[in-house]
Amino acid sequence: MKNRVILALVVLVALVACFMSACIDSTTPSQPSAPETPGTGITWYSYDEGMKIAQEQNKPVMLDVYTNRCPWCKELDRVVYADPDVINLADRFVCIKINADKRRDLAARYNPSGGVPTTVFLRSDGMESHRLGGYPRGGAEAFVQEMMVALNNA
Repeated sequence: MKNRVILALVVLVALVACFMSACIDSTTPSQPSAPETPGTGITWYSYDEGMKIAQEQNKPVMLDVYTNRCPWCKELDRVVYADPDVINLADRFVCIKINADKRRDLAARYNPSGGVPTTVFLRSDGMESHRLGGYPRGGAEAFVQEMMVALNNA
């Protein structure tokens, strides 16, 4: 009898563990990260890491302020940041993504108006050199032009 109770408890614990694991979202968090293979996309850094790299390498920064609920932010990721010309030019920047809902302090600093997406270009010392509010009307081609303006101002 005692063995049956122990077996029943073990089975119950196993079932509860299975149920709990099914409730856990195992998808990758929506935080940006470096691509698996170099050259296949833009390498995104956290704010602190990216700013440190920018200063060490004297490289300008492309800072993307986004939210998970913004459809234009997702479109920017899906279309513009996936464009080969944008990816190639992005290598000349240290690219940083800031989730405005999670980093309200940085969002308030770099995007006080609150509209997303917003792309802020910074010099390596952190001073703003150029800004693009919203989704670029001309898509990736227009975004490349904005990146060139930022590089010229850096």
